[in-house]
Amino acid sequence: MRRRIGEILVGGKAVSAELRDRALERQVRLRGRLCTNLLELGGIREDLLLRALAVQHGVATCTAEDLADIRPDILRLVPGKLAANLFVVPFRRLGRDLSLAMRDPRDLPALDEISFLTGLAISPFVALDLRMKVALSKHYGVSIDSRYTDLAARIDAGGGMVAVAPPKTPKPFVRSSSTALRPLTPEDPAASAPRPTLEPAPVAAVSSSIIATPDAVEPPNPARFPASPVLEIELGEQEERSLRTAADSPGAAPEPTSAVGGEETSPLVEEEAPTDLVASLSRAETRDEIATAILGEAGTLLQRAALFIAQSDRVIGWAAVPEPPEGLRSFSITFSEPSLFASLRNTGGFYLGPCPDLPGNRRILEALGATFPSIVAAVPVSLKGKSVLFLLGEARPGEAPPKVMELKRLGALTAIALEILLLKNRLRSL
Repeated sequence: MRRRIGEILVGGKAVSAELRDRALERQVRLRGRLCTNLLELGGIREDLLLRALAVQHGVATCTAEDLADIRPDILRLVPGKLAANLFVVPFRRLGRDLSLAMRDPRDLPALDEISFLTGLAISPFVALDLRMKVALSKHYGVSIDSRYTDLAARIDAGGGMVAVAPPKTPKPFVRSSSTALRPLTPEDPAASAPRPTLEPAPVAAVSSSIIATPDAVEPPNPARFPASPVLEIELGEQEERSLRTAADSPGAAPEPTSAVGGEETSPLVEEEAPTDLVASLSRAETRDEIATAILGEAGTLLQRAALFIAQSDRVIGWAAVPEPPEGLRSFSITFSEPSLFASLRNTGGFYLGPCPDLPGNRRILEALGATFPSIVAAVPVSLKGKSVLFLLGEARPGEAPPKVMELKRLGALTAIALEILLLKNRLRSL
């Protein structure tokens, strides 16, 4: 289970439990993210919050400087309405890799949608909710609450945090002969004594070792950072390991565990999904209707195709086109047995090429009604990062295999249709 950001901050001694609780109370009253409320209280630096978010999500961070100036051609890759709906901002492109700032870098449907739209590999970066809102307002004209623009200005003016006024020095008191407290008067000898000054308490503890910010995609520009020393989070062994991993692999999209066959090396997705398919999926009231629509489209791309249901420990057969063989419904294979399903489980990968010669894959082809060897395509269908279905098919002999992005789009449409169906069922149950 993913750790809460408040637990990471308190555990890393970046904030006190008392300050976290004050921020939580403020969040209940004023809404917004916990990080926003912490920044408004002035109890933590912005860079410390980013490091904690990197630990929480396991990806590299996107700073306010990264989002300040973005090339227009990069911004045009994602339309403003879509960027606002998905809460994402593209800010850098290196070859065929697009760096995407996100409030939640584990939003897999959003990553898939941007990948399909641009035809690029997406590297997610985590950014503060505050900075995302300001960037969406600046680059796409999205309307935001003045609360966020005011807070951003105060943080920038304070060198990375909202300045907190030091506590006022209380008026000194002396005890009279009657043991009651009374203020000093100019006639009292103690009034002329030098008064002690109170030093403000440190905001966060400084650790003994420096933790590198996990953004290794582009070397940081020293001129972008203030000359004042940066406070570090004192992290435990597990958090340090996660942060080092993020630094070594700066937000790269999950590498597919599959191989890509054929000549599809740089797919682009510019055509829209078939209108009749979208209409059928939008009207679907059952899972079987979704399967019928998806397999109908898959049948135009493949000689035969099937949907398999992913359970907790195994995969079972569901439906296929053309008419499924008798053994499909009784087919079952565990994830512990090496196969395409085991390799693609809970990933954003795919497979298109000659079917690997494994006993598990031979059984899958047999259930599909195909013979070995065959050119096969396999795409996992995921909800919230977990594979729930597999779309697998056999290419037509002597013909070029279908484009990878057409297959991935089918997988994404299946996931969206299932989510819509789940929402419909929830509405009916209310």
